[in-house]
Amino acid sequence: MSAPHEPASHAGQQNGPAANPPITGLLNINKPSGMTSHDVVAIVRRIAHQRRVGHAGTLDPMATGVLVVALGAATRVVEYVADSAKSYRATLRFGVLTDTWDAEGQVIQERDASGLTLAAIEAALPAFTGEIQQVPPMYSALKRGGQPLYKLARQGITVEREPRSVTIYRLVIEDWSPPDLTLRVDCSSGTYVRSLAYDLGQALGMGAHLTALTRLAVGQFRLEDAVGLDELQREAERGEWQRHLLPMHLALRHLPGIMVDEDTARRISFGQAVVLDVQGDANECYAYREGFLALLRRDPSDKLWHPSKVLLTL
Repeated sequence: MSAPHEPASHAGQQNGPAANPPITGLLNINKPSGMTSHDVVAIVRRIAHQRRVGHAGTLDPMATGVLVVALGAATRVVEYVADSAKSYRATLRFGVLTDTWDAEGQVIQERDASGLTLAAIEAALPAFTGEIQQVPPMYSALKRGGQPLYKLARQGITVEREPRSVTIYRLVIEDWSPPDLTLRVDCSSGTYVRSLAYDLGQALGMGAHLTALTRLAVGQFRLEDAVGLDELQREAERGEWQRHLLPMHLALRHLPGIMVDEDTARRISFGQAVVLDVQGDANECYAYREGFLALLRRDPSDKLWHPSKVLLTL
């Protein structure tokens, strides 16, 4: 039957030796500027005293805001967070183009932007909403021949990048203080806001680069609920940091959840297909009971639900 309530939190689930049980869960962290996403992961590893830690969606060092960090078994569901829609507050400066398309790069072109009007910007924005084609920046973590593009860029090498389809759901002007424009950007996963800044500058004929970026939300994980990294470290010193740990099922909230009995849970954990009463036409769901969580996919040929990932076992 459909789940009458959410699964219990599995933070601190004891999957390993009793003396040092691995910690499982999610942290919604407000990443500070000047730090890489990997730096944040390294700090959480030290706090949690475990290696199995990852993040859901890289933020550039200059950027601040929501960085979802996963611990333990929750690292197996980070792609569900990373694939969620995202919201940003972005500030662009017109008239100045940099090689990285943001404020961390070298200025390669300057133009007079004094004639740019708010009306011209408003007229240009509709072309950048909906499904659009976007070329990723050279200074990005995308790989070519196994090497990140930013490493090639630092060697002065520029390679062709295939345009990618992304969706920008909404662009809202929050402030216009010439030559700086602040936008609220709601977009799909895979959108480069630096590319948006570059493309908008090119469309208006004077170039632009990103001067500030804050990620306001990743799916349901929002900035107003995030914990600052400094606060997390202070609480770690007092042994209280785990109060910020969120249950891993929150990464799966976009899927139907089914509470199953112990026999069904055991069959799923053995990799056996089961019958589940999932409402609607979803082809993926999660099943849970206390101490158990698994992802399943429906096979149209037999209409059974087949386990794809067993995340926590009985």
